[in-house]
Amino acid sequence: MEPINYRGTAEQLLCEKATFLHVPINGILELTPLCSMNCEMCYVRLSPEEQKRRGPLLSLDEWRSIADGMQQSGTLFVLLTGGEPLLYPSFRELYLYLQKLGMYITVNSNGTLLDENWADFFARHKPRRINITIYGKDPETYERLCHHRDGYEKAVQAIRLLKARHVDVKLNGSITPLNAEDGPALAALAKQLDVPWKIDTYMYPGSREREQRFQEQARLSAASAARVRVLLMQQGHRDFEQVAANLLRKAESPQPDQPDSLSVSCRAGRSSFAINWQGMMRPCILITEPEIAVLQHGFQAAWEQLVDVTAKIRLSPVCARCEMRQVCQTCAACAFLETGHFDGTPEYMCQYTRETIRLLQERLKTLPKEEPHG
Repeated sequence: MEPINYRGTAEQLLCEKATFLHVPINGILELTPLCSMNCEMCYVRLSPEEQKRRGPLLSLDEWRSIADGMQQSGTLFVLLTGGEPLLYPSFRELYLYLQKLGMYITVNSNGTLLDENWADFFARHKPRRINITIYGKDPETYERLCHHRDGYEKAVQAIRLLKARHVDVKLNGSITPLNAEDGPALAALAKQLDVPWKIDTYMYPGSREREQRFQEQARLSAASAARVRVLLMQQGHRDFEQVAANLLRKAESPQPDQPDSLSVSCRAGRSSFAINWQGMMRPCILITEPEIAVLQHGFQAAWEQLVDVTAKIRLSPVCARCEMRQVCQTCAACAFLETGHFDGTPEYMCQYTRETIRLLQERLKTLPKEEPHG
């Protein structure tokens, strides 16, 4: 099954209007940095000792107060994440409170804790979707990458439990050097389980609040990541030839205007926000700045400050004038994490995009040509 496409839907139109009006329609709530696994590349996970040194988790009452402000300001879609969000002690109470406020909830989980009891809970109180991240095609990969050999079987079982209860579920994945050959197998697993999927081949070099810096060996080289990306594109799209041709057409199209710099073009800090487990509001879950303390300022005031400061962010003038601008995935978070500056030029992303284009051009040349009819 191919990745989900929201283009042209009522949801997309609603979110576009919210972005124009600066309504915080989308929220990400990071409930805890604690996790049942210890993945090599994770930018969030803290050990219990590290978490205690940095402070306590927000209480249920604190999250409820934040949720009240979110509702009053127009938040409709909420993603609950972590760490592993099911480890948050008051997860069920907060989940039900958000639903009572009329919010549509998505949950990110690694699936290792999602047993019959949890599946029954989500069957009674349907989320919008549960995203289960699968880190490899077998227990051996889970042992290498996640230090949790049983994680594979538990995650696959979680998907089956949710499917059996008619809970909407999606398979997510991330490609690293320790599971680089597993991408096609993960896509095949999604097809076998009959669930939509999304497998990321670009890894943001974030470390966030962790006490260790991101290790470059935790991600593929730009060329290797592009190779897996194109392979997954070909496996995931029945109309791969058309998708690839459209992408190449954009890459080869002249740019009608060449601004001196780019502002934030995604929804981050415009209609979307993230609040971490310490109550800091940020435009994007990946970065640590700008940030505003929600409980100190109140949700609406914090949101207005975030909108103002996000509007002042400018990306690299090199990126603004680049011929690959229409197909490159660079953004404020990418630039900041790759270079340390929002207006830096992320060379890794440049290489990743150039190699993707080159590989697509080569792949299209090797595809069999359809015989003309008649």
